[in-house]
Amino acid sequence: MSGVYWGIVTGLLAMVGILFVCIDILYGVQGGSSDAPADGLGEPNQTVGSASPGSRRAA
Repeated sequence: MSGVYWGIVTGLLAMVGILFVCIDILYGVQGGSSDAPADGLGEPNQTVGSASPGSRRAA
């Protein structure tokens, strides 16, 4: 019976661990995807905006 008991305990702990990993993955993806495009889109626009007037002034 001791082996069965520890098997159940190990299974429950594994399921709880998998639950936390899934929650971390889901919230990590949502947070990363919403922040990354905003930063990614903001930086190139600033770079392009800075390059265009500079090249016009130089020409």
